[in-house]
Amino acid sequence: MLGLAKTVLRAAGVDTTAAYQNLSRRSIQAALREQGLDALCDDLRRVVPDLRDQYTAGFDPVEYERLWEVKMRGLHAWQTRFVLDALEMIGGEGLVLADIGDSSGNHAAYVAALAPPGRVARTVSVNLDPVAVQKVRAKGMEAVQCRAEELDLEDLRPDLFLSFEMVEHLTDPVRFLHALATRGSAEYLVMTVPYRRHSRFGGHHLRLPEDTMPGGMTAEEVHVFEFSLDDWGLLARFAGFRPVQTRIYRQYPLRGPLRATAPLWRKLDFEGFAGYLLRRDLAVANKYADW
Repeated sequence: MLGLAKTVLRAAGVDTTAAYQNLSRRSIQAALREQGLDALCDDLRRVVPDLRDQYTAGFDPVEYERLWEVKMRGLHAWQTRFVLDALEMIGGEGLVLADIGDSSGNHAAYVAALAPPGRVARTVSVNLDPVAVQKVRAKGMEAVQCRAEELDLEDLRPDLFLSFEMVEHLTDPVRFLHALATRGSAEYLVMTVPYRRHSRFGGHHLRLPEDTMPGGMTAEEVHVFEFSLDDWGLLARFAGFRPVQTRIYRQYPLRGPLRATAPLWRKLDFEGFAGYLLRRDLAVANKYADW
């Protein structure tokens, strides 16, 4: 996602340094204060001080300090809050979490540090990328290297599935979610995706001038589907899950002068991210005869 964002911005003729990044950082900081996430960001910094290993693609040190640290940290704070709230609702002790698409192990570290003692016993990260798997294992955490769609759901028996900005990268998110609903042990799934007001085929690379299009594309870079809030909910229902709770994280404030950055986020990045707490419910999926 990092490399893709830079490519899109530069192809659009946007200066990705200095003024643009400083404005974006200020917008996010105001949004975090407004959404009550700034204190949690500080907690996450104490747990994982450095986020430069979040993605396989590297960071320019100046750009990381200027924008990407606060951009990623804000998103992580919102995601972590959602997971902690879901764990509180689900209840129980010694839970096993499966983070499908995890690229660094950072979310597992957050949850281990901030969840009530005894609530989470184990977190397993799943990723196709061997570099991501190696990073997680180097931190002493458990990881499985495989495609999300090919995860051995009979062997891995989690109590909660997690998926952060992953399903939009899949070529067939319906069958992936249907597999979790029909063969997975977890009744609940926390899923977050980029927020769009209107559904579209992702295809950022295809919209770029051909001379700026990357020579190769990986699953980490490419969004296949970018659906609206309602359409992701409908897709989940068709696949076998019922939305229990929906949340939106915005990268700009709704009040104050920096609310004027909303169109900029909408055009050049994402306004924010949408999150769903999904509960297995096969009532709709079972009506479909041709799985």
